[in-house]
Amino acid sequence: MEKKKVQLNNKLVWPSEPYKPDTGMMPEFVGRESEMELIMAAWIAGKRTLPLSPVLVGEPGVGKNRIVYELARFTGRDIYLFQGHEDITAEDLACTVRFSDDKANMMEYVLSPLVCAMLNGGIFFLDEIGKIRPRALALLVSVLDERRYIDSTLLGERVYAQPGFRFIAATNTGEVSLLPEFIRSRVRPVIKIGYPPRVEIEEIISRQFKPRMDNLATLIEKFWALWDERIKDKIPPTPRDAIAVFSLASSISDFESRGGSEKLKSAIKADAFTLEAGDKPQAVSSKHLEKALRKLYD
Repeated sequence: MEKKKVQLNNKLVWPSEPYKPDTGMMPEFVGRESEMELIMAAWIAGKRTLPLSPVLVGEPGVGKNRIVYELARFTGRDIYLFQGHEDITAEDLACTVRFSDDKANMMEYVLSPLVCAMLNGGIFFLDEIGKIRPRALALLVSVLDERRYIDSTLLGERVYAQPGFRFIAATNTGEVSLLPEFIRSRVRPVIKIGYPPRVEIEEIISRQFKPRMDNLATLIEKFWALWDERIKDKIPPTPRDAIAVFSLASSISDFESRGGSEKLKSAIKADAFTLEAGDKPQAVSSKHLEKALRKLYD
């Protein structure tokens, strides 16, 4: 579908597009019921009440982003993503400009995901909010209180949020203390996203890899034994850790079934080494799992 400009008062501007998660790549969601219930309750609003703006706090890989994707799916709303980092400016959160493809125009406006979420009544997810400098975050103050608008110097416009607009942010545990007080007082509740229990990790692995691994129960037991043996300080795995280990183990098995290093050495254009996984799953052994974990975490 061709992307089109939208009318913003007297200007034609390019919108940012919402994120459409590939549901085929994600297994059925597991756990996090209490966290999701709290977020949904915080977002309920009416004529006399404003929705709150939660912030998710947790270590990388525990599933903060996935929670937000599921919330968008449950509420049937578009989700707009913005990745925070230390070089973000205040205007980046509102609007940017780019060189135009149209020879009649030198520059064109591009609305940020935040402004598009406000205009369309969608969900705005600000990831890594703790990495953004206070000077840039100051632009969010009027968005997160009863004013519900954003002022863009570049656009010369004030944009008001539609009633359906919802805000949520996330940050790593060690960075939540870096948020300035004028933001910390506005992003509430603070929701701790901890490491999932073992039973949930096993369920996540099972739902994603059961169609490809007949001996999955044995491999899961081997995974825990290897993890406890090799990981220092007994840090529990995140869902991202577990998925990475089983994915690499499956890929190593697939690589070997295609001839492995010998095939790679002899690969030529006429008989190239394909990188697409086959439809028929290959048997994954404990040796594959051990090799995957060693390569990823030693």
